[in-house]
Amino acid sequence: MAEPGTNPQTDPDQTDKGPSFIAIEAVGRLSHGRDLRLKAGDVFVAVDGNPITWDIDRFDQTLASYNDLPALFTIFRKGEFFEVFVDQPIGCGYRYASDEDVAQILEKQPEHEIGPKDTYFPFEALRDMRRRVRLYRTDYSPYATVAPLFWLLYHRMWAPLGVVLATYIVSGFINLALFGLVYVLLCVYFHKAQTALMRGYSLYLEHYFWFIFAERSTREAQERLRRFDEKCRFAFSHVPDPKIDEAEEARLAALIKEAKADLDAETDSGAPKTA
Repeated sequence: MAEPGTNPQTDPDQTDKGPSFIAIEAVGRLSHGRDLRLKAGDVFVAVDGNPITWDIDRFDQTLASYNDLPALFTIFRKGEFFEVFVDQPIGCGYRYASDEDVAQILEKQPEHEIGPKDTYFPFEALRDMRRRVRLYRTDYSPYATVAPLFWLLYHRMWAPLGVVLATYIVSGFINLALFGLVYVLLCVYFHKAQTALMRGYSLYLEHYFWFIFAERSTREAQERLRRFDEKCRFAFSHVPDPKIDEAEEARLAALIKEAKADLDAETDSGAPKTA
């Protein structure tokens, strides 16, 4: 088995043609590339705005010794570009990009503007079966630490909001000192777990991991996602709503209802019977 980041089967005619765009051949099961939701066929075009000139057989080693981590990679996928922050070896198998991919990249690259790295923010997007997207930044937010209630309200996290509010009220009725202690402890918790909490709540709402990327604003992040799914929808949309196919929506609703009914029936059949 080849070590992650190596490509022992690289074609000789490709290795002799000099620097070229590097594509992912296979994503390791436990690799950082899988954590970043990268896919086989993704092409690395640039790092921090500079064209990729790294040795394909030492891609991960070069990344590990890169001077300015996290690196901002520009990636080409299915005719579109996007950026993503990478702060450790990706752990994938690599190959040189095909001539077809190279031609598409060279044709479309002038249309894609790469700004200074410090103007980008990390984003995660989770999507449900109805193409509703929960989009949030994953960098540190001081509001989550200082004012957890307002942070939860802003992100429309109603269940955690109710729990935190009830905790404040109960502790306040018991003792003001207890309320102060609870407030401090929750601030510490939200300081450490804000991204995990947003991610977990999205999964609770039956949204599934879709995209991890970097953009300069929420508006540009929504525009970027719309390029990959023209029918995706956002709670606070900065882009025009997509045209909704009512027949497709009805069909999807029926499928969801049927799947839930099957799941409930399976759960009931597996429950222990009482006399």
